[in-house]
Amino acid sequence: MQIKEWPTEFELGIAPIDDDHRMLFRTIQQLGRNIEDQRDSNIIAATIASLILYVDEHFEREERFLLRAGYPDFDAHKQIHDEFRDAILSLRDFHQTYPDDVDADKIVSFLEVWLLDHIAKVDKAYEPYLTGEKQGDPKIRQRMKYEEKTTKTVQLSCPADKEDYVKHFISLISEGSREGILIEVAVESVTIKQLARRESKAKKLFGR
Repeated sequence: MQIKEWPTEFELGIAPIDDDHRMLFRTIQQLGRNIEDQRDSNIIAATIASLILYVDEHFEREERFLLRAGYPDFDAHKQIHDEFRDAILSLRDFHQTYPDDVDADKIVSFLEVWLLDHIAKVDKAYEPYLTGEKQGDPKIRQRMKYEEKTTKTVQLSCPADKEDYVKHFISLISEGSREGILIEVAVESVTIKQLARRESKAKKLFGR
């Protein structure tokens, strides 16, 4: 394996994205360990399946953020995502066909280099658009409306003195403004942390 621990210098300062990157890195590390330790083929297959799931979830989240931000290089970025998805699916198919021929060092090296290089060179470029430092392309933001399949009317209850805040937040998010993007990123970050706390609690209560 090339790198033992997550290098914090690759964090972008955008919590949901950084959390995704750390999870992908840990899953890549786990996959390498499972192969090196000659774990059961089903365990390795399950780890690859988890990696595919995390990749899909991360790319979907990131692409949604980029559309909302009007990131000018969205199409090129998405193409890179699609190419990596194809590589991961090829790994899955190769393991299914030749389970004894997978090389842990080659797999981990390829995946780690791709992930860290992608963060440093490709993801870093969109950072100022997600943080609001740069203005996005309105035409790209407009495409978000076509990407979203439906809109939904919901009823909310909140403290009376917070009603104006809630309405304002919803308006900003619906419009896809820079402020709305920052709110969405913050809410997603809080949600991820809540889920992590629940998982940790469940492990303590029910895990071995």
